[in-house]
Amino acid sequence: MKALFLRWGHLLAILCIPLQGSIYVFLGSNTGSDVFYNYAWIDTQIPFIKEFIYPYISWMPILYLGFIYLGLTNKSLFWRTLLTYNVGVIAANICFAVFPTHVPRPVVGGTDLSSWLVQFIYTNDAPFNCFPSIHCLTSYMLFIIINRHLNFKPVLRISLSVWLWLIIASTVFVKQHSLLDVAGGILFAEAAYWAVHAVLLRRSSAHQKEKQTLGTANTSSNA
Repeated sequence: MKALFLRWGHLLAILCIPLQGSIYVFLGSNTGSDVFYNYAWIDTQIPFIKEFIYPYISWMPILYLGFIYLGLTNKSLFWRTLLTYNVGVIAANICFAVFPTHVPRPVVGGTDLSSWLVQFIYTNDAPFNCFPSIHCLTSYMLFIIINRHLNFKPVLRISLSVWLWLIIASTVFVKQHSLLDVAGGILFAEAAYWAVHAVLLRRSSAHQKEKQTLGTANTSSNA
């Protein structure tokens, strides 16, 4: 059991995802009356397409599967991606707290599965704290990791990338977000990625200099 934990215990860090989600839910359920309306004219020209609810609800399974895959195959990249995730989502939660936003939703009728799923999402996810879109932030983060760090075959890489962009597009087609929220999610993901990259690069450089200093000192003492 101890050996199993030492090998795979890092996967428990994925529990930060529901923790961050609970913070989002708390902020959304405690939004006051001072809410910003960030729905522009161009957003009203985007049609409501209920079938986009399927890529929309696939977001959470894909997020978990992505982290599990990284945890099983590349521990270093797993921690880097998890750190990027937390930096980006913490920044988003801070934005929700100081800049709460609202996006209007259409009235959805119908008893088909697509309509029912949209109604379920509307009922269980308050229409507040939309900027930036967490769906877009995390989907774009996975897009970055797939295309900058993983050596997937072209067919798999393109297929996964297209599906992640479908998730991003679904946020506006099911009227959960505005285009501003999408842009914000992508911007937050890139900022978090490069912030983590800079910190890790600086840490690696400092570690390398320390090794060189120790090596020089050892050489001098042996001379």
